[in-house]
Amino acid sequence: MLPSYHRSYLGQQGRVALFHLVCSITGVWGSQVMVPQRVNAVLGKNVTLECRVEVGTNLTLTQSSWERRLPSGSVTVAVYNPRYGISIPPEYIHRLFFRSPSSYDATIVLGNVGFADVGIYTCKVATFPLGNTQASTTVNVLVEPKVYVSAGSTALIDGGNDTVVATCIAERARPPAEVSWESNLFGQSEVQLFDEANGTTSTQVSYLWQPTRHVQGHTLTCVVRHPALQSDFRIPYQLNVQFAPDISVIGYDGDWFVGRENAQMTCKANANPPANHFRWIRLDSEMPEWMERMNSTLLFLRPLQRNDSGVYRCEVANDINLRSRDVRILIQDQSQAERSNSIVVAGAVMGAVLALFLIAVFIIVILTARKAPPPVFADKVIDLPPTHKPPPPYSERAPAIPLGVHASQVAWLCQPRRADRRPVLTDRQLPPPTTRLGPPAQSPTQQLSRLQWVCHQSGTDRVYINHREHYV
Repeated sequence: MLPSYHRSYLGQQGRVALFHLVCSITGVWGSQVMVPQRVNAVLGKNVTLECRVEVGTNLTLTQSSWERRLPSGSVTVAVYNPRYGISIPPEYIHRLFFRSPSSYDATIVLGNVGFADVGIYTCKVATFPLGNTQASTTVNVLVEPKVYVSAGSTALIDGGNDTVVATCIAERARPPAEVSWESNLFGQSEVQLFDEANGTTSTQVSYLWQPTRHVQGHTLTCVVRHPALQSDFRIPYQLNVQFAPDISVIGYDGDWFVGRENAQMTCKANANPPANHFRWIRLDSEMPEWMERMNSTLLFLRPLQRNDSGVYRCEVANDINLRSRDVRILIQDQSQAERSNSIVVAGAVMGAVLALFLIAVFIIVILTARKAPPPVFADKVIDLPPTHKPPPPYSERAPAIPLGVHASQVAWLCQPRRADRRPVLTDRQLPPPTTRLGPPAQSPTQQLSRLQWVCHQSGTDRVYINHREHYV
């Protein structure tokens, strides 16, 4: 059993500890050390270890320090005492310092970080009369990747098979870098990882694509993401697609005519690599001596003639292949402007002739209509007695044939005669007159003219009888 004085001492110590605990909770005598839980340091660069100190109003900061935990134990790497100053061990004196030491800031900066600096660091704060307060952070060393792009081992040839265009490499990164290609082409990526020393990894991403000349000069972009990088690392890569010459001929505009001077044709070639050979030839005959070939241009040294018409070929070659383009030239007798003027004049003449023809036809039609004979009665028309309409005036009636005249007599009377003889009928040959109502009897001369009218109107067996003359 303990003596009474010893029991009283323990009771007093318990009351003091409880008082200190209450003060810490209420913040009267409490102090607090705040550090980040984890800090990433980049190999070869500086890293900042934050340590903020909050000291109670009734406490006094006596000292702040940093310790590093090693397998053999903890070692002090930096000490700040408001009265005695700063103390740093020799092994850290050249690459560790306090950023802005005070009673509220114990932050240090560690420079030229290496793999040996990985571990746990503790910020300790000593106050009076409370004692020590501490907090720990873990330092992890990142290795920033070395990024570059290399071209594929095979040249990109237009129309070839799938080829490695380029490879993006993020070398010796910790942790492994994220590498990708940005492109609007229909290619594909292949990723490879390689373990390196000190826990680093190299990442290679190759871009495969089937080359075509239409995207010559376009750009791919290698994108690398890593915690040690403040932002995405981007490297552009320009495509270099090789292709045979693509040829076009300028100079011949389709309006080459006899007598034209200074005519020439030039062969243009789009090629990669550039064209190194040009040649002009004529396919349908030998090339005349007065035609001069100057690099890619064919010059006509005299005015054009009809025999210059023909087929000309331009040949262009580069390191990939040889290509050619044929041009058929036709030399006209006149220029296009002269031919257009001739067509306009011919059209105007034809229009004037057509207008005159239409006017003449119109005049002829009008004159013919004015001289047209009166209408002729229809064949074998018999005018029956009127029943619903009044008889026409006497002046409109056609001369009638007496009913006593037989059709055979009419036919005999109408037989053709010589031109100087005319049919004459005597009183004996005429049938006896029939009593009828109507106008008075006519003389033989009037009867003869009536018969002549009948013969003229009848033609072949055409007889017109007006029964209204004999209807009783």
